[in-house]
Order: sequence, then structure tokens, then C-alpha cells
Amino acid sequence: MYDILVVDDDLFALALLEEQLKDYGDFFTPVYASNGKEAIEILGQVEISLLVTDLIMPGEINGWHLIEYIENFHPNIPIVVITGCKDEEKVTALEGRVREILLKPIRVKQLVKIVTNILNEDIASGNLKGVSVGSFLQLLEMDEKTCLLEVGTSPRNKGLLYIHQGKLYDAEYGDLQEYEAACRLIAMDNVSFKIKALPKLEIRRRIKGELMSIIMDAMKLKDEVKLCELELPPQTNDGEQRHRVFEGDWHQSVRDDDDEEDDPIIMPTAQPPRATEVAEQDRVPPQPSCSAEGCTGNLESILERLRGIKGYKGSGIMDFSGETLASDCLDSNLNLARAGAVFNDVFRSAQETAATSGLHVCNELTLKTRDFVIILCASGDASVVPFHLIAILDKDGNQALTRIQLAKIIPLAAQELN
Repeated sequence: MYDILVVDDDLFALALLEEQLKDYGDFFTPVYASNGKEAIEILGQVEISLLVTDLIMPGEINGWHLIEYIENFHPNIPIVVITGCKDEEKVTALEGRVREILLKPIRVKQLVKIVTNILNEDIASGNLKGVSVGSFLQLLEMDEKTCLLEVGTSPRNKGLLYIHQGKLYDAEYGDLQEYEAACRLIAMDNVSFKIKALPKLEIRRRIKGELMSIIMDAMKLKDEVKLCELELPPQTNDGEQRHRVFEGDWHQSVRDDDDEEDDPIIMPTAQPPRATEVAEQDRVPPQPSCSAEGCTGNLESILERLRGIKGYKGSGIMDFSGETLASDCLDSNLNLARAGAVFNDVFRSAQETAATSGLHVCNELTLKTRDFVIILCASGDASVVPFHLIAILDKDGNQALTRIQLAKIIPLAAQELN
């Protein structure tokens, strides 16, 4: 799955994009920022595969500054510009520096077609910078692709993943084979990919289980042994990896829906702001329960992922009664246990009210005090054992990035609790 970053100070436009892009969540996940500064913070903590940005934005970092930042620090991220800028000369000067320039008003389907075409072009050329192994495997699974995928960080540090109709059949990494090799390859960072077409030969499925379960095991292994710099295991006796080939071909599929009926238009207008939300994560299969002491330690370690966010004060995981299962607090003056219990009751009340009123289930709630912002979210279908997450920021904290990280924490916490 790809993460694409959408930046626009028009919060009404962002809200409209968020609503419409949900239909394309099987291919990419949009991440939203309302200004250039917030976008740079997200780029530092999230693997972004493509940037969509406006040009005219208030603050120190406008769209032109953001494009220059991408060119200097993330040159492999393709850029799409959407703008209502009337200065034709300044807009034209961006040609050659960005992949596409769209003038507002634009249609959402027009933007989606351009984004998917760019991502698919990168796949076809093997240029997959900024894409994790797990995300790419999920894309192959979704499209039921058949291929031999070579994954590596260097010519001497690489392995093979055998994919048949989207299913992971086998893997090789030096002397490692099957499930263990797959986990090691999926845990790699900053990889390059090569997709190989091979002669016809039947392949046996040696790796069982769902892909998401394998990815979660790989991430857990990565956290435990700190596989930040993976080394190539010893080669096999003949110095070559086994090459088992199976029937299949490789082709790309691009959404090509020219039907413009009910396709919203993004206009260059300012409207009242609306808070954005993060797309729900895939359901995580139940895992064996852990001991209370070990589980708490793992949960607290998971919460520490929030520490790098601007304005972060503390966070907690609670059951539905308001009891704190794990917490992480950076502010000694903050009574996180009491705050969590009180706001947990408020959240439960909001959920019950939504349910009895015939509204959709309330999975997220944002509360603001004079100096702080409190974000609460529910585990929902991601966990057999239901729980709530709470994160507390100062009033200038990065709420967008907090929501992104909370969405990623939910399946990890669910794995520990189930």
C-alpha cells in the first residue's frame, strides 16, 4: 500500500478529497497536511510515495518551498501540483521539476488517474523508492499478480520472493528459506525491487498463512532484533540462489474510469475548516495472549512511537472501563491515568449516542482545552479485545501526524492484547 501526501491550506478541499479518496484505499492511503511545515514533519516520519501539493499557502513554507525541499531531501518522490495560482509564468517554471500541474478547478477522478498512473509507471520501471516490502506485497496480492520479486539493499544483500496469483509461495535470502527468509526480507528498509518474468515451471507453496500475519511477524522480528542494517547470510554451496520459476506474467492495471458523473470538483475557494481523519487499518488476525507484565512492557514500547511528534505530552491504552493498560508520559504535571479515565467516559458516551441515534460508529473524538488537544480513538474491528487510545498534545501539536501514528499503533496493540 502506498502513502501519498496531500497538502492544501484549503481545509474544505482537503475534506472533500478525503471523502472521495476513500474509494481508492485499496491502492493508496492519503495522508493530509494543511501547510508546508506540517508536510515536512510528516515526511520525516512517514514513508511517502508521492506528493500532491498546492502552491499558494500561508506561513514560512509555501508550495514552491516544499517542492524545493523535496528536490533536495527526497528526490525520488514524484510531485503533482494542484493550484489556483494565476501567475502563469511562475507555474510554467515548474515544468520539468514536477510530474503534473493541474489548475483548479479539478475533478477528483482526474487527480486519481494521474496518481495511479505515476505509481504504476514506477512499478513497471522497478523504481520503487520509498515503498516498503510489505506495502508492495499487499499491492501484488490485491492485483493477484504472479512474478519473481527480487528485493535488496545492495547487489550483495538481496533475496527472492515467489508470488503466484498474489499469494506469497516461497522466499530465499542467502541460506535462509521459506517463512524465515520472507520475514527477513519484509523487515528490510530502503530497498530496491526488480520484477522478473521467468520460463514456465510449477512451484510449490511452501509459505502458509495470510500475508498480513507474515508482515506483522516480520515487523515484530525487526523490533526485537533491531534489523536496521541487515547483513547477507552465507551463500549456498554453489554461490548461487535457487531459481524456481512458475507460470505467470507481469502487467499493470490502472483505474481508467472516465465517467465524470458525481465526480466532485476541487475549487480554489476557502471554506470553514473541518478536521481530517486517518483511514482505518486492515484487520489484524488474533494472536496468542501475552503475560500481563510482558504485554504492558510491549504496549508501552509501542506508545513510544509517538514521542517524536511535535507537542506530544503523553498517551495511554485503556480498556472500556477506563482502566489504563499502558501509558507513556513526558509531562510530570500530567495526571494521565485520571485524564484517561475521565475522557474515556466521554468517548464511550459519544459512541453510545452515535449508535442509538442511527449514526455511524464513533471511532475517533478530538477535544480541546485552552492549552491542550486530546485525541481519542477506538480499536474497532482491528481487535477482538476492544480498547481505546488517548494522546495528549499541547495546543500547537501536530494533530495530523498523531492520527497517522495512532492508526498504525492500533493493529500493533491489538496483536499484544488479543
